[in-house]
Amino acid sequence: MIDIRYHVYSLAAVFFALAVGVVFGTTFAKTSPSSELEKRTILRYENSMRILKREVEKATEGAAKYEALARASEEFCKAILPTVIKGKLEWRNVAIIQTGDYDDLTGSVKQALELAGAQVTSVTTLNRTFPFNDEKKVGSVLTECGIYSETDEQKPLMKIHEIIAGTVTAGTHNHLLDKLESLGVARFEGSYDKYRRVRLVVLVGGSTSESANTANEIDSRLIAALKELGATVVGCESSTAVSSYVPVWHKAGVATVDNADSAIGQTALVYALNGENANFGIKPTADRLIPQSLGGS
Repeated sequence: MIDIRYHVYSLAAVFFALAVGVVFGTTFAKTSPSSELEKRTILRYENSMRILKREVEKATEGAAKYEALARASEEFCKAILPTVIKGKLEWRNVAIIQTGDYDDLTGSVKQALELAGAQVTSVTTLNRTFPFNDEKKVGSVLTECGIYSETDEQKPLMKIHEIIAGTVTAGTHNHLLDKLESLGVARFEGSYDKYRRVRLVVLVGGSTSESANTANEIDSRLIAALKELGATVVGCESSTAVSSYVPVWHKAGVATVDNADSAIGQTALVYALNGENANFGIKPTADRLIPQSLGGS
């Protein structure tokens, strides 16, 4: 959305240019405005400039008030967040998979989950430069890991996502983590224990540009593999993400949170992991801001 101040300043520039034109015109002619029409024109420009100045001041004051209100609301939500989500994920195992560009959001999400009592077993960060959509490259990586050959019926693109999903939720290929990391597939942090099942998975997505949006190539396949294993998946991103993953997540049938960088979004994330399936947030794709079950908690 274009700021009202942009319009105001643009109009002011037009009026100013016109006024300057009149002034320069009369200057080069070495005469003052000779007609009542020219005088009225300059007075009209001056009056318009005064009006525009007042509009700029009003817009600036209004924006400052709304910004102050938003900051105060966020501070309040942060203050009550520990009380609202306390114990909601007590002793629940949760894994985080970052599929997008926003590293800081992953840390904030992890902190919120732990605040709710969750045991964040692992944080898997997919390499944004790895060509997950290149069947030949993916096939060569799996071959080097000793888990794929050209005679296999399953396609490499789906297989690599099934390996990641199985390892995150059940440690099925934890012996390959170092190899996969050295081959540039992903970074693996935490515990990928085959004796500790993980049924809750958070995808942290959102990209810094449309061209960097890989939700269709990565997230859709990953969600399918995770759901096949019985995991509950919730996708979340920042309210400031340039390119949203929510439409793809929504098609995949998982709950989404488009403002996980805020306290209210983190609250929605916790409740979504507890089974409230909705598109939470503030973007046009959202259908709910606050969890319905929050009032009865």
